[in-house]
Amino acid sequence: MKIRSQVALLAGAFALGASPAFAIDEVVVTAQRRAENLQEVPLAVSAFDSSTIDRLQINAVKDIGQNVPNLQTYTVTAGAQSMQVFSRGASVQNPAFNTAESPVGIYMDDVYFGRLGSANLELTDIERIEVLRGPQGTLYGRNTIAGAIKLISRTPGDDAWLNASAGYGNYDTLKVTGSVGGPIEDGALAGSLSAVYEDRGRGWQDNPVTGNEPGEHENFVVRGKLHWYGTEGLDIVLSAWGANLENDGYNGVPWDTAPAPAPSGEDSGGPLGGHFYDTLVAKDNVNYGSSDQAGGSINLSYDFGGVTLRSITGLTSTDDQFGFDLAGGGTGTFPLPSPGLETGNNGLLIASDASMNSWSEELQLLGSAFDKRLDWLFGLFYLNEDGHQKYSGHWTVAGPFAISDFTESSQSDTDSYAVFAEGTWHFTDRFSIVAGVRYTDTEKNLDSVCTGTSCVPALDGSNAVHLDDSFDETTFKVGANYQLSDATLLYLSFSQGFQAGGYQTLCLGNMSCAGVVYDSETVDSVEAGVKTELFDRRLRLNAASFYAMYDRMQQTEQRFGAFPQANVGDIDVYGVELEANWTPSDALSIFGHLGWQDSGDYDSLSPTAQAKENYDLPSNPKLQGKIGFLYTMGVSDLVEFFYGADIFYTDDYYTTADNSLKIDSYTRLNGQVGIGAPDQKWQLVLTGRNITDEEDVVSGIYVPGFTNIRTVLPPSEFMLTFKYKY
Repeated sequence: MKIRSQVALLAGAFALGASPAFAIDEVVVTAQRRAENLQEVPLAVSAFDSSTIDRLQINAVKDIGQNVPNLQTYTVTAGAQSMQVFSRGASVQNPAFNTAESPVGIYMDDVYFGRLGSANLELTDIERIEVLRGPQGTLYGRNTIAGAIKLISRTPGDDAWLNASAGYGNYDTLKVTGSVGGPIEDGALAGSLSAVYEDRGRGWQDNPVTGNEPGEHENFVVRGKLHWYGTEGLDIVLSAWGANLENDGYNGVPWDTAPAPAPSGEDSGGPLGGHFYDTLVAKDNVNYGSSDQAGGSINLSYDFGGVTLRSITGLTSTDDQFGFDLAGGGTGTFPLPSPGLETGNNGLLIASDASMNSWSEELQLLGSAFDKRLDWLFGLFYLNEDGHQKYSGHWTVAGPFAISDFTESSQSDTDSYAVFAEGTWHFTDRFSIVAGVRYTDTEKNLDSVCTGTSCVPALDGSNAVHLDDSFDETTFKVGANYQLSDATLLYLSFSQGFQAGGYQTLCLGNMSCAGVVYDSETVDSVEAGVKTELFDRRLRLNAASFYAMYDRMQQTEQRFGAFPQANVGDIDVYGVELEANWTPSDALSIFGHLGWQDSGDYDSLSPTAQAKENYDLPSNPKLQGKIGFLYTMGVSDLVEFFYGADIFYTDDYYTTADNSLKIDSYTRLNGQVGIGAPDQKWQLVLTGRNITDEEDVVSGIYVPGFTNIRTVLPPSEFMLTFKYKY
């Protein structure tokens, strides 16, 4: 089904419903480290409560991207627990490695989660998701040069609950969730326990060489919380969680034709195996992914009477393993051996075994002064990350890179310190200004050793490097906010962001590459926005425009016969973002978002940059958006019927800075239909993703003579789920 017919389907549904007006619920967020109405926060923030998360089928962290303007999140290479993140021009393309860092910070219950190689968790008992767009250099700071994703789990209190669900879908998929919580001691202590288990017994890809169907996975995530609120002014929340993820790893689809030369990058041809989902890895157990994770936090606050002291302590431990054939069973040259022949694995076989431990501490002191004209916050932050990673490669046929066999072992350590402050001065009830500052100092060191037949020595002739560097920056924010009416907020802000420099990952045994340190990236961003609610608060419209000026942008390149990270140059990115929610009746809700962005030409390009002056930024589609609806109708006093759908569209974009491969635009239609009790005590829901069974490519890699693969999105997925709430 093409875009026109899909839009017609939704438009017909929008015509339903003529009940009396029904106001949109207020959304409370903590984007500014305080509980506030979303419509009164002078930031570009996308917020989703638990019912919206369910409706949009946001089952894992990677699903967030299709629901936020100008945000891309998807898995590529490594295991299914890894993901790439792109926002407002900034990106990370090597997320599975310990030294890689995201330009969008991820926070679980206000604890920074730095490892994108294990960040794509199944979500369980999430109360709210907040996505802050643009640099958050004052209040968050740690790698938030393009934004922050905040996951807030439900905290138990005096109200008891019991939620459970069981679903079964195609590809022999079983998913079971459970959550129970409530008071242990009335008015003083409460606890909760939640878990999600998902098992996909059959994959959705095909391998005509081995006869297997890659794509199986088994995920288990559990979280427990204790909440003490029995002492006046004191609030303590203890949280502990664990996760075990097993999957078939990354299964790239080898392509039979090279894309057109850059800067066109137009794709052509098709899957080498003849079918869209064919991967041709010639042996079992080459592609795999596994992750064991655990963490905990203590969130403590004490109200001294007008001044609140808050302490956020977090611990995380992660062990990840993955392996894959970077050529998907192909060699990158044509013609290739018949996929029906047992020729061995034709490509670069990558295997990784990594661990990372971290702990962080944040202290905040916040309050009001001068008869509540000044809202102020002062804070201190410290993070330590200590990791080890061993990754190896084996190139089985001749290629452009001098790789036959290598193993690179690295030990990395990061200490990050910050002090920050922000204040808002209310000149009147309607007009205020905000100003903030943050100083960050990040100290990193790396010890890396290469063994094997294809190690390339460092400049000193050894197969080892030792690096010790420090990166620091002071970032500022200033803004003006005007409450035009009780339902309309206007704001204008200037904010800065900082991402520390760092060390290489994908050097493929080349220690000269491993010894190169890339510098910090900074951004100056101007943003103007309006938040308004119209027609008796039945229509909510939030819009923002931005102009972001990046210096020393960090991107992945192809040099040293490898894929190092480098500062390619300076570039400006600008765009517009729109979010809308409309409840024309108490039976119908309509929602949507739209993001448009573009960039100027590169300036001050590095002499070695793969990008050229007029090249496009990677994974930076000019247009991206979603529109959808949910309609509910009563069948009787005991039963209601509901259905809904949404359409996501993204413009085409390039996968890498050298514009060697362009991904075609695509559209995905999702939906749901169900029956249940009017109070949602029970529901039976049939959900579908990619209902029209489109064959879409989300990413890929092309290096002549080395690899020519595509990352494909799943075909249609359906699940029938029974839900119970008490």
